[in-house]
Amino acid sequence: MRAQLVAIGEHHTFFNRVTDTWEGYTAEFEAIEGHRPEVNYRVAASRAPYEIVWEKHYDEVRAVSTNEAYMEHVRRLDAEHGAQIVLDSGPSAFFGLAALHGASDGRTTEAQRAALSGAAPHVMAAIRLQSAIEHQGAELLLGSLDALRTAAILLDVVGRVRSVTGAAERLLAPDTLQVRGGALRAVRPDLDRVLQMRIGVALANRQAMPSELWMQSVRGPLLVEVCPLPRQDWNFGFAPSVIITLKAPLGLTSDQGGRLSAALELTRAEGEIVALLAQGHSRQEVARMRGVSAQTVSSQLRTIFQKAGVNREAELVSIARAVIEMGSR
Repeated sequence: MRAQLVAIGEHHTFFNRVTDTWEGYTAEFEAIEGHRPEVNYRVAASRAPYEIVWEKHYDEVRAVSTNEAYMEHVRRLDAEHGAQIVLDSGPSAFFGLAALHGASDGRTTEAQRAALSGAAPHVMAAIRLQSAIEHQGAELLLGSLDALRTAAILLDVVGRVRSVTGAAERLLAPDTLQVRGGALRAVRPDLDRVLQMRIGVALANRQAMPSELWMQSVRGPLLVEVCPLPRQDWNFGFAPSVIITLKAPLGLTSDQGGRLSAALELTRAEGEIVALLAQGHSRQEVARMRGVSAQTVSSQLRTIFQKAGVNREAELVSIARAVIEMGSR
């Protein structure tokens, strides 16, 4: 009677399409937490990829535990019977294809289950194609952000970090933000709770306005903005869903260190030191921001003086500010 293509993760469903159903079906499925195996007997009965599951397996699960909210849901859909097959199973989610049978269809036959099994590889091929398209779009977006020297972190539909621009990598620090286990986490627990809540809001609400979160570090204040990206209804969730931008108004900017490195033939670390000095920081402040001693900074500056052809810090700062000004025009 109906077909279903679904992608279910550990914490929620991120793609669910059923043919010939009512408006609001997906919202109802999510409201009863249909992704949970203790709620949905189909999820509980799922097996290895390409292994057919049907009413016999559903009966075994329902004999142990039956969730009335889900039973009412499938009866409204007239889809209590059927067969299913897991197409792909990863660490965070699986894709499944199902034939949903209503009362008039009755239970599936062996021939119908064989037809479902035969269709599965073709559906998986389409999923892989869509995945490639969405990943390519993500790479194009990342490339554009990198070209604009934007400090940005892209999250997928379940909040995992998909991409980090070079400018953003330079603003991640042991006392503010880090990427751990594929997730963006604030180091301070109280700020992390706020950050995760705002990421959750952005994932759930495509129309949410950007939210600001300030963090303090030895390098100065860091502004973190969380904003949802527009998504089309047929998106499988491979494409970025949330963009997080980082701005350091008083600390190292996203591109000054790199520009100075290129202009004065310095290493990246040396370029960042010069950028901080050009911003008005003292040697002691630069040492604290970089987590090194003042003696280390002084030693590095002697090498920088030689490479830049100057004898004094004031000369170096004057040249650096001129280079920065040229790049900002």
